[in-house]
Amino acid sequence: MIGDIHIHSKYSPDSRSEPELIEKYAIQKGMDFIAISDHNTFRKHDLKIKTIPAEEVSSLDGHILAIFINNEIPKGLSQEETVEKIHDAGGIAIAAHPLRYVNGLRKGFRDIYDAIEIKSGRCSESCNKRTEAMAEKLKRPGTAGSDAHFYYEIGRVWMEIDGNDIEDIRKAILSKKTKVSGKDLSFTDQISLYWKFVSEYAGRGFKRI
Repeated sequence: MIGDIHIHSKYSPDSRSEPELIEKYAIQKGMDFIAISDHNTFRKHDLKIKTIPAEEVSSLDGHILAIFINNEIPKGLSQEETVEKIHDAGGIAIAAHPLRYVNGLRKGFRDIYDAIEIKSGRCSESCNKRTEAMAEKLKRPGTAGSDAHFYYEIGRVWMEIDGNDIEDIRKAILSKKTKVSGKDLSFTDQISLYWKFVSEYAGRGFKRI
C-alpha cells in the first residue's frame, strides 16, 4: 500500500481543502491510505479511503506529527511533553520536517521521537537528504508526507508499506519497514512557498501556527 500521512484540510487555518475532495484527489493519485493531520485540531473523518486519525501539533519547539491518536493533543507544550501526550493518546510521535527553517524544530532535536519525517513535499532535496541522514544516525524510522495544503500537492511524496490494513501501517513504521518516494520541492517552488509563509504570517499578525 502507498499513502500520504501529512495532509491539511479546511480545519487548518492555512488550508481550504474539503476532506471529501482530499479523498477524491488521493485516490486519483493512487493512494491507498491518508492521514488528515490538521494544525492543533483532531477530527475523525468518515471516508472510504483508509484514514489514519492524526493531528499536527504546534509544540513550543516546532511542529510534531501525531498519528493513530484517539484524542486532541494540546499545543504550546515542550517537545517532551507533547510526545508524552501523543503516547498517552495511543499515538506515534513523528518529528515533522524537523530541519526546515519554517516550523522545524527550532530549539534543537530531541532523541524522543518514534519516527522522523525524512521526505516532506514542502522541503528541498538537500533538506530531505539531511533529515534522512539524521534519522539514520539516530536509528529512527523514516516517514513521508506531502504536507499538502492544496489539492494539487496531495501525493507529491508518499510512503509505501506491505500490508492491507491500518494496523499494518503502524507496524511498518515502528519496524522501519517503510519506503519513501516522491518529488522534492524545487527552487522555484521554494520561493513561492516561503512567500506564502511570510504573507500568511503577516496576515495572522505575526503569530505562528
